[in-house]
Amino acid sequence: MTFAIETITDMNTEPTIRFKVITPVYSTLIVKEELPDYDKLDKPITSSEQVYELFGFLKNETKEHFIGVHVDSKNRILAIDRIATGSMNAAIVHPRDAYKSALLSSAAGIIFVHNHPSGDSTPSREDVELSKRLNEAADLIGIRMLDSIVVGSRGYASLADRGII
Repeated sequence: MTFAIETITDMNTEPTIRFKVITPVYSTLIVKEELPDYDKLDKPITSSEQVYELFGFLKNETKEHFIGVHVDSKNRILAIDRIATGSMNAAIVHPRDAYKSALLSSAAGIIFVHNHPSGDSTPSREDVELSKRLNEAADLIGIRMLDSIVVGSRGYASLADRGII
């Protein structure tokens, strides 16, 4: 979401009205049809394995991608937000950015997915710390953080399945 200050002016006067205009953030959202398993998106998400089936293609990426999967109260996908794209071993993510479009899509829950271009799906210390911060932020804003999943070349790791979040 981008906020811009617009000014309404009359040709003969000084600016008189200033207000915020909300412009869509959806340019950052991945179009559902871009996903390889588009037909599976209408089914409720019930497991980390199901998320991996949808986002396993990230294992082939050479840069780290951090994605938010917005779900409704029945865990059906509402939107998919590409939150950050990083380098070969890091993507900078701030909770404010992670939840911005989730709030706009009226998501009841969110699942975070990111890849490790190194191929190792073991969550790093930074992954664990970030996931805990994101979970705390979720509690504050009233969105359920369902999982944080790391995709590697040979599989995935779910922080929820491991009891970390």
